Amino acid sequence: MRTSFTSVGMNMCVSLVTAFHARPGASHRFQRVSLSNLHIPPLPLASAALIERATLPSYLHSSPVEEIHGIFDDHLKVYVKRDDKLDLLGAGIHGNKARKLWGLASSYPLSSSRPFPAVCFSWGGVQSNALAALAGFVCGVQQKRLIYYTKTIPAWLKDHPVGNYRRALELGVDFRELRASEFQDIFGATDETEGGDGEARCIRLKKRLVEREGDLLAREADDLLLVPQGAAFPGAEEGIDRLGREVEDWWAKESGSGERAEVKPLAVVLPAGTGTTAFYLARTLASSSLGRAPVVYAVPCVGDGTYLRAQMARLTRSEALSETPARLEGRGVPGGRKGGKPGAEHGSEGWREKAPQGAFPEVLEGSAPHVFGQLEQALIDMWHEMGEKHGLELDLLYGPRAWCVIRQHWSVLRAKHDKLLYIHTGGMEGLPSQLARYRYRKMLPDPGE
Repeated sequence: MRTSFTSVGMNMCVSLVTAFHARPGASHRFQRVSLSNLHIPPLPLASAALIERATLPSYLHSSPVEEIHGIFDDHLKVYVKRDDKLDLLGAGIHGNKARKLWGLASSYPLSSSRPFPAVCFSWGGVQSNALAALAGFVCGVQQKRLIYYTKTIPAWLKDHPVGNYRRALELGVDFRELRASEFQDIFGATDETEGGDGEARCIRLKKRLVEREGDLLAREADDLLLVPQGAAFPGAEEGIDRLGREVEDWWAKESGSGERAEVKPLAVVLPAGTGTTAFYLARTLASSSLGRAPVVYAVPCVGDGTYLRAQMARLTRSEALSETPARLEGRGVPGGRKGGKPGAEHGSEGWREKAPQGAFPEVLEGSAPHVFGQLEQALIDMWHEMGEKHGLELDLLYGPRAWCVIRQHWSVLRAKHDKLLYIHTGGMEGLPSQLARYRYRKMLPDPGE
């Protein structure tokens, strides 16, 4: 049986969808499809033209850093690391999703004969940025199949697809719909509510998926891959480690040395959903060779601070379960890993010794409760302010929320730091559908008004 993703800590995730057995008499709400009959749906010409397999680069460029003047006041210099300008493999995968999927891309380089799994499974929102990124990588680049579980898709959206949902349809994603209660029952449980550790939860989730899919997964159980919601998995660390090294290199030049050396540490601030990027970035920078390591601040955008800390703690548990001798052997080797990690020749060198497990980012919480995805005048106002006054275009789910909270904590940040680096985590793919929601509620004028 092939063990996919070993080099980037995915043993546990792959085990979710391996060794499945059909349960006789199981009921199915989904269309049953045999793996022997799976085929890759043809890409629409518009999408295929953007994804020429033979010419895709097998590396990820560093993202630029830009200074933004006059934000709030001039007492704190503000810079933005433009990860929104990244484009992994030329497949329209930007921001933190490009970082998260880098390890997966380097494990299956296009120049290698190592085949990508026939089917990839994931779950989440129908307008998720992770959905668009996975669709671009799995269906567009690898030309394989992505089956995606989501809550019931509104009829109007099916009739008039927009945003990330439309992109996923164009790339051939196979959607599986669940009622909200079913989705929560299958995917919403945590290690704390169910008891046990991450591995135990994987086994329970595997059984639930078997009940839903029957013999769909049985024939080629060793050729399946599961990527958790939001690409929140240990395999994301490699690409985020690259981000950390880029921040380190920039700060080493910016902070100077000797008499010019910065007295206060750099503040690195980013919005957080599952906290995957913030968690691994904090770990990388905590082991920095710089005199004063940058301080990473995560702004919770999906839940509150308690939720965010729980999600990051789950990453720690999952990672401990996905260690392998090869992965452990390669840590801390200057210039690269031992053990011939697949894709090491494609720019994944420099894997550092990890900081202690307690190297968590600090959490910046807003003063008022926030419901993810809820339309708020404060968010659209901040979106306008950052775009019109400072030329920084943001998405509407994460970016404005982060800057609203930064403003609330501005005096504290100003006292502790002289410079702030904001990580633009992308999400621009979903902006058209987000703007449409605000216009529908008359919170934003239609174009031309």
